[in-house]
Amino acid sequence: MSTLISIDWDFFIPHRMYDEEVYLPAFNDTMHGMLVYDWQMSEGRSPALDDIVWRTRAGNFKRLGLDIEQETKLPLSVDDFMLELGIKLDDAILPAWKADSHAWAAILARDFHKEYGPLSVVNFDAHHDLGYDNLDPEKLACDNWVLLGLENGHIRDYTLVYPDWLGKHEWEGVKRPHLKKFSKRTHVMTWSEWVMASTMLDDPQVAFQCRSSSWTPPWLDEGFQSLSDEWSYTGCLDCDFGKHNTGYDVCENRSWNWAEIWAEVEQHDQLLREFKEMTKNG
Repeated sequence: MSTLISIDWDFFIPHRMYDEEVYLPAFNDTMHGMLVYDWQMSEGRSPALDDIVWRTRAGNFKRLGLDIEQETKLPLSVDDFMLELGIKLDDAILPAWKADSHAWAAILARDFHKEYGPLSVVNFDAHHDLGYDNLDPEKLACDNWVLLGLENGHIRDYTLVYPDWLGKHEWEGVKRPHLKKFSKRTHVMTWSEWVMASTMLDDPQVAFQCRSSSWTPPWLDEGFQSLSDEWSYTGCLDCDFGKHNTGYDVCENRSWNWAEIWAEVEQHDQLLREFKEMTKNG
């Protein structure tokens, strides 16, 4: 069975949403990770709005006493990831593609299925992409592309590899009745478990990587470009065939200037202090 390798950039970027307690130095107190790491996304959201969201997050983390740069530092480097992947590939040279939306992986599976039959998909991702609230077979998006590939017969076997920093928190303890018929064809493991497995990738044919810009921090875009550069050639599906559900140019790093961000945060906080003083004085 031929294999499609899919890599979501969010696989590399940690968050602590599932931590019961996150210590907040500014308040000497703790809060559940879901309330601190308010990561959420919408592919249809404009890049301008996402920029405001990330600027706001950076300011909020600073006010909580957290260093958002350190919090999102990659636990697994691109070099180490590609070294382990290269071993399983037996150094095979593959055509590779990139795009912003993971939905493109379903289209690649459809097209390669025509030549190679139903594919085995190995997906390195912080999300299972088997459908969350979006189970609409007519609405292809980043959150259901695997489900549609299975439903349409383009994907025969699916292996989801979660990053070690996340583990299987997203997967375990959640009922998914819509996946019952695919249970024997769906395999879930962590990065360490996948690395330790002795099996090589079966007849690898194509690789794909997405940036998921609405979810991943703009200051880490250079890392995504490094991931793309690891392949001998990486074509851009967004450039060649048009963007899918996103307004981002995945070939360009987003603008981000930390000095500008911190100056903006300080200006905002100073205005707030002045307003509080005015209110206090009547």
